[in-house]
Amino acid sequence: MVVKKGLPIELQELLKQLVMNGHIRIAGTVLHVYCRRMYQVDDETAARWMVTYFHREFPQQLKRHRDRIAKV
Repeated sequence: MVVKKGLPIELQELLKQLVMNGHIRIAGTVLHVYCRRMYQVDDETAARWMVTYFHREFPQQLKRHRDRIAKV
């Protein structure tokens, strides 16, 4: 059973700074690796958690990132 504790304050601040500076891909990598190592889950689960987190916390930046990716 997974206990919901949330992310550490330091990690939340790092993700916020990266996203606000336009580095959402790096922030996603950091969060993905954190989920993999901390909760020892597979790639698919960590990726799903990462997308859910960004969708909840940074929806505008995520939409902008997805639009930019779609143009390429």
